[in-house]
Amino acid sequence: MSLLTLQPGNTVQFTWVASIAPNAAPIFAVRDKDNTVIHSAMAATSNATDFYALYTIPGGDDWYSGEWTALKTIGASAYQFINRFGFRALETIAEN
Repeated sequence: MSLLTLQPGNTVQFTWVASIAPNAAPIFAVRDKDNTVIHSAMAATSNATDFYALYTIPGGDDWYSGEWTALKTIGASAYQFINRFGFRALETIAEN
């Protein structure tokens, strides 16, 4: 799995495809390197299993983690889906 390197200030569309439709749209969160949640929002949906969230990458050179969280109830059992990934904000394009 490769680590994403993203340009600070760019707005990025993160996507998540679920294997089964969750009870509700998942939550997309971003944590900083200290594991503090710095962004959290309910994802938008394009259909029952495809979700997306827009996020503007913060400035500076730093490491972050993205996290999708959703819940699915089947019968009397509840299953929590969690999908985490890392990314780096790195200034790669010089401003004029």
